[in-house]
Amino acid sequence: MKRLKKILVIALFILGVIGVIWGIDKFKVQSEKFKVAEEQKIEEPLKFAVMGDIHSDWENFRKALEKAKRDMRVGPAFAEASARQGFVIVVGDLTTIGKKSELLAAKKILNESGLKYYVIPGNHDVWWGRQYKKDVWGEVFGESFTSFKATEPQSNPPDGEAGKEVKFILINNGDGVEGINKFKVQKPVPSLSRDEKLKVDEEETQMEWIEKETEECLKIYCLVFMHMPLNHPSSLHVMGEGNAKVASETGELVRLLVNNKVKKVFAGHLHFSSSYELDDLRTTIVGAVTRERNFQSPKFLEVNLQDGKLEEKEVFLTP
Repeated sequence: MKRLKKILVIALFILGVIGVIWGIDKFKVQSEKFKVAEEQKIEEPLKFAVMGDIHSDWENFRKALEKAKRDMRVGPAFAEASARQGFVIVVGDLTTIGKKSELLAAKKILNESGLKYYVIPGNHDVWWGRQYKKDVWGEVFGESFTSFKATEPQSNPPDGEAGKEVKFILINNGDGVEGINKFKVQKPVPSLSRDEKLKVDEEETQMEWIEKETEECLKIYCLVFMHMPLNHPSSLHVMGEGNAKVASETGELVRLLVNNKVKKVFAGHLHFSSSYELDDLRTTIVGAVTRERNFQSPKFLEVNLQDGKLEEKEVFLTP
């Protein structure tokens, strides 16, 4: 009898040890799953802000940039929290009439913000230069249209992949009088000296540049930014308004962007925000930063992009 009790005690002890070991292993597995879930949870999306129509309202411009900087967690204080730093795209009309002093003031504020930024001109920004036949924008900001790529994070990326490339294409359609082909891509000609001007026949038109840039959009995710919208369901205040030549360019642009599968267009110019799909082209109009001639409260747009999904949030500038 005593021997049987002894055997039972030993068996219970062994079962207890096995249970403890099993519990520890299960805890480790659950901990690993939780850790992976947490890592996936804190994977931050690609963040950027879109703003426009400042019209020399420097006070509100500073507010908007500071707000975007805080919300996107940009700067030394957030260096460890987010290695993926946000950026801002300004879709034109930084100024009232495009004088050099205004453009320099805008650039100074952008530089002081600490944000990485990209800018394209609006119709107000090119007015002064067109009147006096000077490239004032180029003297201050350099190029007036460009493209760049960023990485869009994925929730469950394949091993060795950080995420997918996203292409940002910034178009200069600010001149509603002479059209987008007034602005050209200048190609250096080897036979010319550095001090000589570039040959006109070696210049690529902006439309030709757009056509080449958007071809890649059949393969990767593309977003396009411009000042004037290409269309609108209720407003005629779009690219080509009152100008048959520019309206023809507008039609060509719509065709290019739709055929090459551009995901979305972001524009300004109207001083009120809206989102719509028209002629198979999805568009978001960002609200104006300025307090003057603003049909809504001053605002800008913050955008998150992850797993191919755009999340847009309007940010209002309180007095």
